[in-house]
Amino acid sequence: MPERLTVLQVIPRMRAGGAELGCLQIAEALVKKGHRALVASQGGRLVDRLAEVGAEHITLPLATKNPLGILSNGRALAGIIRREKVDIIHARSRAPAWSALAAARKTNIAFVTTYHSEYSEKNRIKNWYNGVMARSDTVIAVSDYMAHLIRTRYATPEERIAVIHRAFDPERFDVSSLTQTRRDDVRRLLGIKPGDRVLTLAGRITPRKAQQYLVEALGLLKARGQGNIVAVLAGEIEKPEFKDKLEADAKRLGVLDWLRFPGHVADMPAAYRVSDISLNISEQEGLPRVAIESQAMGVPLIVSDTGPGREVALTEPDVPRDFASGLRVPYANAKALADAIETMLSWNPEERAAYGKRGSDHVRSRFTLEQLTSKTLDVYERVLARRRNRN
Repeated sequence: MPERLTVLQVIPRMRAGGAELGCLQIAEALVKKGHRALVASQGGRLVDRLAEVGAEHITLPLATKNPLGILSNGRALAGIIRREKVDIIHARSRAPAWSALAAARKTNIAFVTTYHSEYSEKNRIKNWYNGVMARSDTVIAVSDYMAHLIRTRYATPEERIAVIHRAFDPERFDVSSLTQTRRDDVRRLLGIKPGDRVLTLAGRITPRKAQQYLVEALGLLKARGQGNIVAVLAGEIEKPEFKDKLEADAKRLGVLDWLRFPGHVADMPAAYRVSDISLNISEQEGLPRVAIESQAMGVPLIVSDTGPGREVALTEPDVPRDFASGLRVPYANAKALADAIETMLSWNPEERAAYGKRGSDHVRSRFTLEQLTSKTLDVYERVLARRRNRN
């Protein structure tokens, strides 16, 4: 690897999300190792964080899916590569990956992708479009489940797949550093009163995150006589019309006053810690970072019965109950979700703490920031070494 490597990561936007946070984490790791980190995106709330860690941001309309826009971005990226003497271009989403592929071919530099999500594929055209994520020198899969999907969908050779799990920052998600003032502040922000039982579903407000099934489950819980429940739907509102529907459904079910829509919450460690239950019930997830972070804060977890959900949490029947960190429910099954929530709310403090500790121990042993950054930098080194050998 060159003494000073220049890596250009490309992503649609630098907003609060799993792919975006991974981009920031790798940029920071590169800078700490004495390398140069460039990030091209349309912008977003994390751009300032890039500057804080010593990375450089380049604004390009990379969120576009317009074919002409993708071509134009490819030309712009090629110009950046030549001007800034970029060694590797690393794409984290499909449309920018097409631009990055074109730029990499024009400039003959290494191309890396990270496969973050289980993209839907209903026909050959969609398979071809999504397949750009597997056309790189190395494709990073964020979970074992994603690696299996890449192999089966695109027949990608094993030597071109690297499994690097998403990770959390143990210094930020540290229970021992959480002050009472931070807990009180987040309770005020979320409108949590003494005696409230708090459920947190963190993620963008969009049908992909399955908030609609939580609202339906809340209606079932109210019909069963449950009360004093606060459901925190923490995340940016990606689809305002979907939020309107959630509120309309909640009003119809009599649970509108249970919902909180705080938007982006800056102090998520505190938000998790004041929660009784964390939920990650999405269908299509690469590896749910919020499930990792909430477990790091010692919060029992409910996950949907998908590959990534099973991978990030310890649940029956994969492990015995005494080894579990949460409960697993079928995707899109509001009754099963209501049953799981009711079960967890019935636990005594000792049982809740035991589940939380097992979750914290699990993620601290497997999903560390150090493994994410060191393995990614190793991928960069191997990609460059293979290219040198070919030349």
